[in-house]
Amino acid sequence: PVHIDSEAISALVKLMNKSIEGTADDEEEGVSPDTAIRSGLELLKVLSFTHPTSFHSAETYESLLQCLRMEDDKVAEAAIQIFRNTGHKIETDLPQIRSTLIPILHQKAKRGTPHQAKQAVHCIHAIFTNKEVQLAQIFEPLSRSLNADVPEQLITPLVSLGHISMLAPDQFASPMKSVVANFIVKDLLMNDRSTGEKNGKLWSPDEEVSPEVLAKVQAIKLLVRWLLGMKNNQSKSANSTLRLLSAMLVSEGDLTEQKRISKSDMSRLRLAAGSAIMKLAQEPCYHEIITPEQFQLCALVINDECYQVRQIFAQKLHKALVKLLLPLEYMAIFALCAKDPVKERRAHARQCLLKNISIRREYIKQNPMATEKLLSLLPEYVVPYMIHLLAHDPDFTRSQDVDQLRDIKECLWFMLEVLMTKNENNSHAFMKKMAENIKLTKDAQSPDESKTNEKLYTVCDVALCVINSKSALCNAESPKDPVLPMKFFTQPEKDFCNDKSYISEETRVLLLTGKPKPAGVLGAVNKPLSATGRKPYVRSTGAETGSNINVNSELNPSTGNRSREQSSEAVETGGSENEENPVRIISVTPVKNVDPVKNKEIISDQTTQGNISSDRGKKRNVAAAGAENIQQKTDEKVDESGPPAPSKPRRGRRPKSESQGNATKNDDINKPLGKGRKRAAVSQDSPGGLEAGNAKAPKLQDGAKKAAPAERQIDLQR
Repeated sequence: PVHIDSEAISALVKLMNKSIEGTADDEEEGVSPDTAIRSGLELLKVLSFTHPTSFHSAETYESLLQCLRMEDDKVAEAAIQIFRNTGHKIETDLPQIRSTLIPILHQKAKRGTPHQAKQAVHCIHAIFTNKEVQLAQIFEPLSRSLNADVPEQLITPLVSLGHISMLAPDQFASPMKSVVANFIVKDLLMNDRSTGEKNGKLWSPDEEVSPEVLAKVQAIKLLVRWLLGMKNNQSKSANSTLRLLSAMLVSEGDLTEQKRISKSDMSRLRLAAGSAIMKLAQEPCYHEIITPEQFQLCALVINDECYQVRQIFAQKLHKALVKLLLPLEYMAIFALCAKDPVKERRAHARQCLLKNISIRREYIKQNPMATEKLLSLLPEYVVPYMIHLLAHDPDFTRSQDVDQLRDIKECLWFMLEVLMTKNENNSHAFMKKMAENIKLTKDAQSPDESKTNEKLYTVCDVALCVINSKSALCNAESPKDPVLPMKFFTQPEKDFCNDKSYISEETRVLLLTGKPKPAGVLGAVNKPLSATGRKPYVRSTGAETGSNINVNSELNPSTGNRSREQSSEAVETGGSENEENPVRIISVTPVKNVDPVKNKEIISDQTTQGNISSDRGKKRNVAAAGAENIQQKTDEKVDESGPPAPSKPRRGRRPKSESQGNATKNDDINKPLGKGRKRAAVSQDSPGGLEAGNAKAPKLQDGAKKAAPAERQIDLQR
């Protein structure tokens, strides 16, 4: 084991000094001097967290001051971090170091990189007794010199001002209010000074993002830091901030709605707004004032059209949940990931749920006093939040639409499957009781609207249907009567009984087995192709028809602004993707003693392709990680004689005009289909392609028998 003390730190610093002076043997070791310095400082930074007292010597700090003067931004940033972690006695013991350090920190806070500015402000706050004077000397000149016409010079000042107001709210919260009202909101966020590049991309690398948008992102973060410093809503500033962030999400990131901002910049601002609401929710005084509508807007960011927005938002959500910083209702957002068109994102969301549920259960076991906070800790209590969130899904417009109910069922099962892996303390019965109790209440968001309540009760019935079908233990007596959150549900009315079933027996069977009601051939002919949110069916080529039989068809949600098209993606079977529904295990051996229900699901999934369904409004062709998100039009050929299908408004946002859609059509029509499409094509050489071939082996004869009428329906539609 390595013993870390003052001598060890001093030896490391001397080695680093040799690299700085150019006298080290770095080149012989195969590394450049810059790399050696950066690596040495990173090691010292890690040690500064665990052994801060070992750094306390004039020699060590002199070397760190030398690093602060270097041009390498990362080196200077690490040096400031080490001063912040270890410099608590500099002021009293090393006045010479103090007098040299202060002007450097001031300079970094005003004109350094954003990361250096953050560390410099925190360093001043951590190691100096007269920090109020020091911070004021930074705050006042920066707040007076803000100029939105030069956005590239705004980013560092906004970072410094935000952190100063968070660390010293008593001193700076009030002067910051005028900065926020007059500059941040009115001058910066509510104006578009530059015109974004109209290249159709949904995401651009950091270095390609315009300075104006980077400044706006930092302005949103400043608002959050300012509010987190105050930790109260006496001035109602949080209400107006939440309304601003909600407007940012509703307008898709184009707050001014002048259509001057590029698609990729809009994605950045949507991500910033959703993350800001989630950050404010971590503070109890702000969580209380976030309305259900604002929570739902925040939740829909996890279904954003842009892959990177969904990815980064999910990571931030998970990070806050595992630290128990966010209220339990935010875990319900992961249920919406069942609709993600990219397999990796669904798998990530499932792992996040497993981790979060495990952490919460373990916390309750290790903290007996936590039973008083069961409502905010017990993972099963996520069920009512999830039911309410799904009842207000913008895609759930008709409570009897089978395709929409299928999506609802998939989202419910995405969460319930993880919760139901164990039946701890009769948790299955407890969850069933919660769904039954919700049917005795009304939706607190719109208690007098019968349609809203009907949708809520319908989601409850779908949840009950899933719980009953997956667990034989759910009929046991519930261990205790669940408490429902009053923010989302009204108190049950006295003598009110709601024993009505909101889904028919036929729908119930279809949701459980996937087997549709037999329909005549003319049923498809008479179905209007111009219904809202639907597109004409596009017949696959001969090469694709083999992979159009998809075992998971009714469990996988479709992507936004398109119909549930015939997939050419390999069937997701076995233990990988099918973890979302472990019932569906398919073998290549002849099917003999198979459970009838499972057998029905396999057969029915193979025969239900070709149905046109309404679909998710917000997700569209989404490029997978690493690929550029480019808005694409499918290269499918549509019958010219039929009327064009009107586009469906994107989820959680205002519909875009057709002229906007036409603007990108010509550019995108010849581009290849995005990797993120839910049913993206998979080559026959890939493992997925082999799986698909194996998956179609059982019941091949039955599939062949039923293929003929389906083909006839397709021809008639075209």
